[in-house]
Order: sequence, then structure tokens, then C-alpha cells
Amino acid sequence: MKKIAWFLLLLSAVMIFFALSNLIGLQGENESIAPVKGSGETFVKVSSILQQKCVYCHSPGMARMPIYAQLPIAKQLMQHDIEQASQRLHLTEKLYSGKEAFTPLMLARIESVIRNDSMPPTLYLLMHWTGSLTDVEKQSILAWIAEERANLPWAQGAVAWLKGEPVQPLPLSVELDEAKVALGDKLFHERLLSGDNTLNCAFCHDLARGGTDQSKVATGIRGQLGPINSPTVYNAMYNISQFWDGRAKDLQEQAAGPVANPVEMGAEWSNVVEKLKQVPEYQQAFAALYPEQGLTKMTVTDAIAVFEESLVTPNSRFDQYLRGDEEILSVDEKEGYDLFKKNCSSCHFGPALGGLSYEKMGVKRDYFKLRGGPLTEVDSGRFNVTKQEKDRHYFKVPVLRNIELTFPYFHDGSVETLAEAVKIMAQVQLDKTLTGDQIGKIVAFLKTLTGEYKGKPLTQLTAEDLK
Repeated sequence: MKKIAWFLLLLSAVMIFFALSNLIGLQGENESIAPVKGSGETFVKVSSILQQKCVYCHSPGMARMPIYAQLPIAKQLMQHDIEQASQRLHLTEKLYSGKEAFTPLMLARIESVIRNDSMPPTLYLLMHWTGSLTDVEKQSILAWIAEERANLPWAQGAVAWLKGEPVQPLPLSVELDEAKVALGDKLFHERLLSGDNTLNCAFCHDLARGGTDQSKVATGIRGQLGPINSPTVYNAMYNISQFWDGRAKDLQEQAAGPVANPVEMGAEWSNVVEKLKQVPEYQQAFAALYPEQGLTKMTVTDAIAVFEESLVTPNSRFDQYLRGDEEILSVDEKEGYDLFKKNCSSCHFGPALGGLSYEKMGVKRDYFKLRGGPLTEVDSGRFNVTKQEKDRHYFKVPVLRNIELTFPYFHDGSVETLAEAVKIMAQVQLDKTLTGDQIGKIVAFLKTLTGEYKGKPLTQLTAEDLK
């Protein structure tokens, strides 16, 4: 017992010495990076705060490390923390100086840890007694984030006092070539794109059902079941890439995939083009709109992509709130939004509330163990594209617009209800157990995100409205 007591005493003494070495600056001062001339006063303050409090873990190679940085165990622990931290948020000299802008994703991640008081982490603070963010510093950072967001083109539709929110209103209209939109609309509903002329794009992305098929997995040609849930096509223009694993860089590349997939539409593009050329209406339309290329795979997918860009669903009740109607949301819905901001907006932000990053499914707890059943190939997510182990189980964050209509949820379609989806996300992403009241309020908020298409609420949209 005496040996254990002496060991603990010695360990405590070493930790206190290391902490004191950080406190009195034995490792030397970090070289300060001055913001560029003309930087706003708020940013100047925030840059200084970030350089004082965040540089050690989030700016590899830029900080003067403590005297114990090369000691066994400490070195490995610090390297692990730095690697993990810089993957989540990598702060560079250009960012500190203002030569490069912080992305909306960076702003969302910084805001999240400030509001949750989760940074700096406890272990770091044990060795850096002055590393905590003060209330004044937190408010400075949050004020700067609001300023940055207010300058985004996305925020221009919001009233002044809501321009700094993590969510921005969808535009009431989008400027596109209407003739190409009309052609793409027709092609989106054209069964000649499938191998046996029985399926079209709308079969899995039904605009009257939230832009999905509301099924666990997609059903393809000859009744074949696909391996993954069909994401909504509404507001897909806001995605950084397409498909759950991000394998298509844009909407045009995405439009080409299902047609040639043997489990989905089961066709060959050369045959599809020849079938379309037999239709005089298509020949005329492509000659007029694509005079140099005519009717080709590239022009067909381009027209479909332009149509999909038009599938924006504005004027939800939450959009109306962001545009200044303070009374349109109930107390529960507003409280649900506050809970959402605290728990969800580091991933679900921007006009579509998602689609702008890849995140691991199961950050804090093993989602797949909780779900049960064997792992499938699609469960590997982004790994299937990059073949990098660090991307295993990472997926493009789904958009939350019209989420009440896009059930079942997750890439595997394993959850039927929105309340259950919220509960599971809190468990596996945050290691939180939300109360029934909290879940109910978040769901109430999420239902305010259901918008309109062609001037009609999606909850009332029918097949007749789409003709």
C-alpha cells in the first residue's frame, strides 16, 4: 500500500510540475500571427483567442510544444489527440491571419463545442490550467460566427437578427433555364431510361412522397431490392456530393449512375440514347437546347441535373420564421430548435440542414452493434469510395428538409419513426439519452422544415399536381 501511495504521490508531483511548466511558459511563447490589415475588430479578438487556446491540438507544427512532449506515453497521447483534433478542425496560418475564410462547416463545429462547453477537453485542462475559455471569450467567438454567417449569400433572405443562425432559409425561387428544366422533368419521369421500359427516376424519388420511395431500400428492375435507402432528391443541389457515400461529384454524375446500374434501372446508356432518338419530341428539344452536342448521354444527364436543381422546397414554416414571422412557431417548436442547435447543428446546418460534410455513423457508440444484424458492404460508407480505413462508416450527412416525409431513416432504412431516429442519433453520436419531452420538441421543430413545391405544401402534394 505504501508503494502505491508513493507512486501516486510521485505521479501527482510530476503532473503538477508539467502543469506549472505550461503555466509559467517554460516551452516558450508561440509566434503570434497578426490578422491582415482591415480585419474586423471581432475577428482580431477571435484570432488571438484561437491562437492562445486552440493552436496546440488544431494547428500541427505551429505551436511550441511543452518540455515533456517527447517523453514516452506523453508523446503518444499528444500525437493521438493532435491527429484527432486536426482532422475535425485544422486551423492554419491563413485562417488565423484572415487570408482564408472559415467554411460554414468550421463555423458549425466551433459553435457546437462552444455551446456544449466541450473544448478544450478535460485532460488538456489538467495540464493547461489557464486553457479554459472564459465567458467573454465564448461570447466573442459566438458573435464572430454570427457575423461570418450573416455575410453568406445563403443568409440574405433572413431578417437581420436571424442572419447569424446555423440554418438559413431556402430561396423562394431559383434562376434556371426553364426549357432545360421542362426537358429534365420529362426525362426524370421517362421510363425509356430503364432497360425494360418499366422504371423511371421518379420510381425511387417520388416527388409526391418527399422525393423518396418511403421504402427501406430501393426496388429496381425486375423487382430487385437494392442495398441502401433512397435519399431525397429535393434540395439535393446543396449537397457537396451525391449518394450516401459521395461517389458522384455532382447531380449530373449522379443522374448517370442508376440508369446503368444492373440492380436499379438496368440499362446501357448507348441503348437509352438510341431509344430516346426515336422520339421526335426529344430530337427537337435537344437540337434546340444542345445544338452542338445533340442528344447524348451527357446532354440527357445535364437536363436531368438542371431539373433536379429546380427541386428546392422553400417557404416552410421555419423559413417563414427566419424571414421574420416570429409568431408562426409554437413554444415547443422554438424550444425544439434550441435543443437542435445544441445537439445537432454541428452536422445539420446550412439551407438544407445537412449535405455539407461526411460524418461517422456512431461517433460515441457503435451504431451497428446497437442496430444488430451482420454488417453489409454499404455499411462501410465512404470507405467504399476512398478505400481509406479512416473513412469506414462515414456517410454524407442527410439533409433534414422535409424529413417528416422521407422515412424510413438512415442509410439502411432501419428506423421508421422520426422520434426513434432522434433518440438513436443522440445515443450514438453524442452519447446522450434525451428525455421523451426533449425528443418530442426536436421532432416538433423538424416538422416545421416541410416546405412547398410548385407553391403547394409537400404534405398535400399529389401525383396530379406533378403532371
